[in-house]
Amino acid sequence: MTSPSPNPFALPSRPHIDHLRRQARDLLRAWRAGDPAALARTADYHLPEPLRLAGAQLVIAREHSFDSWPRLVAAVEQQRAQALSDAEFVERVLALALGRGYASPQPARALALAGTRSLRSGPLATVVALVLGDLPAVQRSLGDVQTLLAPWDAPALVYAAFSSLARLPEHQPRLVQTVQWLLEQGADPNAGLHEPAFPEHPLPALFGAVARASCLATTEALLRAGADPNDNESLYHATEQTDRRLLAALVQAGARWNGTNALLRQLDHDDLDGLRQALDLGADPNEASPDGVPPLHHALQRGRGLPFLQLMVERGADPLARDTHGHTAALMAAHSGDTQTLAWLISQGVPSPVAEPAQAFLAACAAGDEASARAYVAQHPDAVATLDPIGLRLLPDQAQRGRLDAVRLMLSLGWPVATRGDWDASALNQAAFRGDAAMVQQLLAHGARWHEPNGFGGNALGSCLHAACHQPDAAGDYAAVLALLLDDGAPPPTNLDDLPEPLQDLLLSPRAAPGSAATTSAAP
Repeated sequence: MTSPSPNPFALPSRPHIDHLRRQARDLLRAWRAGDPAALARTADYHLPEPLRLAGAQLVIAREHSFDSWPRLVAAVEQQRAQALSDAEFVERVLALALGRGYASPQPARALALAGTRSLRSGPLATVVALVLGDLPAVQRSLGDVQTLLAPWDAPALVYAAFSSLARLPEHQPRLVQTVQWLLEQGADPNAGLHEPAFPEHPLPALFGAVARASCLATTEALLRAGADPNDNESLYHATEQTDRRLLAALVQAGARWNGTNALLRQLDHDDLDGLRQALDLGADPNEASPDGVPPLHHALQRGRGLPFLQLMVERGADPLARDTHGHTAALMAAHSGDTQTLAWLISQGVPSPVAEPAQAFLAACAAGDEASARAYVAQHPDAVATLDPIGLRLLPDQAQRGRLDAVRLMLSLGWPVATRGDWDASALNQAAFRGDAAMVQQLLAHGARWHEPNGFGGNALGSCLHAACHQPDAAGDYAAVLALLLDDGAPPPTNLDDLPEPLQDLLLSPRAAPGSAATTSAAP
């Protein structure tokens, strides 16, 4: 790659990465518009065409005398960190290291930021030392281990136990040693964090070790010291971790499954081995959720297939169990379009739920069986108009499971497109959350609108953006979904900085000129 002509732009005294990102976006827009100056600025780099955002960012970095965009970002963060007050600096380190609200921890960024400043002695310096696992510094500066330390008014143990820097191999031993020393000095293993985002719900140190630090050694140290494994948080969130030893450690320490909803949380993941472990560790395959949904029903609701059902029945799940509506798992299988599981449940002695023609019609719709569904409608023209709420929500439920064939069939039969299902969300919200462009296109063609609300105060646009940033489906195409929603009239979001690059690329294209800010609130 040819070096650019010498034109090093010095960073201002208080650079802001958002300003540099805007420069890159402006350059990309100008390049796509054929602006001669923009074409000249990028020519020496021989970047692949069409120019993408990453290429524009590289140009901006080189113009500021950095060999890559990440190096420019690091330099800006370091320079801006120097302009923060000590309190602001520590707040930023904590937000990155411990996580905040629904924002996940970012240990590498926290470590890089913490290294940009050496604080003088005092409570703030002690807190940073705790987050880094700098035990000698902690021992020199910490007085009473029970003292609540600013800025989050938490005891020393909590800062160390929550620190996601334990996910970094070089820092994990330091943090474990720090936690162990604090416990030896009498720190309360059941202390909690009143996180600024959720001040009314203190989060136990054990939860921090499991869900934020994901550190087995810290978890075990807390349990040995008397941390309560039945804290209504840790077991539930242990099912989300890739290190399955955390789950085992909690159960071995006395964690009880009953009342935690942890098994149902496990079933939210397409992880048969994880389910097997949970059952091996004593999870009750018959314990219903607080609103009366048995695990077999929940598994089918989440799109889990026959192997999951067979394993749970093998471990004692009652295939005849009914939910609070009186529905069997077989009916749920029929409403899921899972004909294989339905046939197996019937072979286990569960009465067929499709003996009645009306139920057979719903099962045919869920399975995408157009011939059977249309034959029923031919005899019962008011079949869709007279559906009860359970039948109506078949549309959003199948959208959530990704069953395009079923959704297409139901739409063609006249199903109300805005009917709400799980998390009080329409089929369009469900499809947007999954990044399912084909289904979004189908729903929009049948009258769905981008502003259809969901139960979290957002809309389908927000569902797309939230999932793209925080819970992306590996098979999803969120840029394609966003393009469809923009074509439907959704206002382009103005804050691009936290969006994935493909979405930024789309919003920087001529077809998506910036507009008013969109409502982006969606399911967490």
